[in-house]
Amino acid sequence: MTVQLSWRKEGENHAEFSISDMSGFFDAEPVAFGVKSNNEKRWTGKIPKTGNYYIYVVAHPDARYILKVSLK
Repeated sequence: MTVQLSWRKEGENHAEFSISDMSGFFDAEPVAFGVKSNNEKRWTGKIPKTGNYYIYVVAHPDARYILKVSLK
C-alpha cells in the first residue's frame, strides 16, 4: 500500500498522517511496518495481514489536503 499526502501551503500550516490497525483516533498507535519518505508525506508498506487499517490525518492550524491511497 502507498499513501501520499499533499496540502496547499498557506502561511505556516502543516498536515501529517498516521496509519493504524486500531480504530479510535486518540488511542490508535501507528503500525510497526512500512517506511515514510518525502519529508513524511509518503508512506509505503506491505500489509502483513488482512484486516481494517485506518489513516488519520491531522492539520495545524488547518489545511486543504489531498490523500492518495494505492494498493498493489
